[in-house]
Amino acid sequence: MSDAVERALGTATRHAQAGAWDEARDGLRAALGAEPDAVALRTALVHCHLRLGDVDAALHAARHPALLDDREALAAALADFGAAGAMNAYVELLRDRAMLHPNDYRAALAIAAALHQLGRPSEALPWAMRAQALEPQEPQPVEIRAAALIDRGDVEAGLALYRDLLARGDDREAAARHLVLMHYDPAQTNENLFAALRTFAERHLRVSAPPLRRGADANRALRIGWLSPRFAEGPVAVFLTGLLRAFDRSRHRHLLIALQPGGDAATVQLRNLADEWFDLAGLDDATLLQRLRALELDVLVDLAGHSTASRLAVVAQRVAPLQVSWLDWFDTTAAPSMDAWLSDAWLTPGDSTQRYTERLVRLSSGRFCYTPPDDAPPPTREGDGPVVFASFNRLSKLNAAVLASWAAILERVPGSTLHLAARLLDDPATQTHTLERFAAHGIGAERLRLSGQRPYAALLAAYREVDVALDPFPFSGCTTTCDALYMGAAVITWPGETFVSRQSASLLWRLGREDWVAKDRAEYVERAVAAAGAVAGLRAGRTALREAVVARLAGAATHAREFADALAALRA
Repeated sequence: MSDAVERALGTATRHAQAGAWDEARDGLRAALGAEPDAVALRTALVHCHLRLGDVDAALHAARHPALLDDREALAAALADFGAAGAMNAYVELLRDRAMLHPNDYRAALAIAAALHQLGRPSEALPWAMRAQALEPQEPQPVEIRAAALIDRGDVEAGLALYRDLLARGDDREAAARHLVLMHYDPAQTNENLFAALRTFAERHLRVSAPPLRRGADANRALRIGWLSPRFAEGPVAVFLTGLLRAFDRSRHRHLLIALQPGGDAATVQLRNLADEWFDLAGLDDATLLQRLRALELDVLVDLAGHSTASRLAVVAQRVAPLQVSWLDWFDTTAAPSMDAWLSDAWLTPGDSTQRYTERLVRLSSGRFCYTPPDDAPPPTREGDGPVVFASFNRLSKLNAAVLASWAAILERVPGSTLHLAARLLDDPATQTHTLERFAAHGIGAERLRLSGQRPYAALLAAYREVDVALDPFPFSGCTTTCDALYMGAAVITWPGETFVSRQSASLLWRLGREDWVAKDRAEYVERAVAAAGAVAGLRAGRTALREAVVARLAGAATHAREFADALAALRA
């Protein structure tokens, strides 16, 4: 490093420490004019531009062969773009590196991972394939390919890749993700699912600690810990908010334990409902176990199970005398230290083939209690015209059989359209892929409306233009189904034997709408067509449907009382 470069860097550092980022930037620019290949100056300039909020200028400064050829400098620049949340620029810089060095495995893998994280699975796929071609034995490219395929609806192909990946070795994280993804597979049975969960628990959820005991004190409020990585807008907020509001606060103290940072309006609302709130994101297993045990909980309600970002390996070491699985997981945990699993008679009837290692408790009012949104628009239909079908579920639920069934419904109802709304439809390449999937069944783009991510209020408002919501299978909706019904739209579903396939059906049975529940795939198509034929009555009955949802699916006081009684009985 030349003396001039060192002096320029020193001056820029002093300006930066004084908060004079403009002066630091200008000095670095001037120095680079004399020594454009000085990587240290260029890296520092990227940092200055980002601190000043000028992502375009930062990217321009970084796109220089000297920086792209220097792995350490490139890594530093990428870290700065990532810290600034400038992920599109992050990807573009990596693309430049890959263009200069087409055999750089790490660059190809990083591009694939970033695009997948950005919700652009169709763009991620070729980069994952390129990385796999460069390093065929590495598992990460295969996992990104599998996840990207599943995310955009190519479920069968993605699951086949996952099975191949797991055959290579026993990777705990990959195996845990596969436990979730298996529930999207139309070919799975409860027997297969239970065997996979038991095998995972035997390998990865061993218990090494003795049971915990707390002394009973009738005068002390029960300390209930609610553990989740998703205290934000979504299913946890929709089904937990009303329950917490309705609990008897003189007998219960609620500790909400966040495993991931939140920050939206739903997070604020849940935080306000907590007696105590704990942000425990990013802790290693040993530290998290210590922190959870220090809370001296009477009951832990785990809201995540094996789902993404859960900490079941820690919960398995037991952090409370009573541990209960509920809400955001849809199967047994198979963890020896999970004591109970809350369900209902609709989701888990007496003749169910679903198996649990936990004690099964059925709540008579239902496993789920919907919290109607405070600012929802009226449910009345906006406009008239042809029938509009819809699904606002994620694309990973749209397997080949679902897509074929929806195409058949559109074919049977002339002039009808299908509105699909999902976060990944913000990706133009995934939009194109979705249109191509329907085109293969003879459904043109004019019959489809594709929408990306939108605020919850706008999503609810979109149901005012929908007549019939089509529920996917075997992974049925839950929050989406409640929202559709509350907004006055009919929901057609086909339940199978698995818990996750029965979620929408359980809600419809509670509403007394058996006519919207099919017995097989052929009847699913017939019932959707029949609902379209009765669209005038559906449109006239939307307000009554909302009233039924409030009366039968949103009884928070009853639900809270039954929930509290169930916990008391389990502790007895």
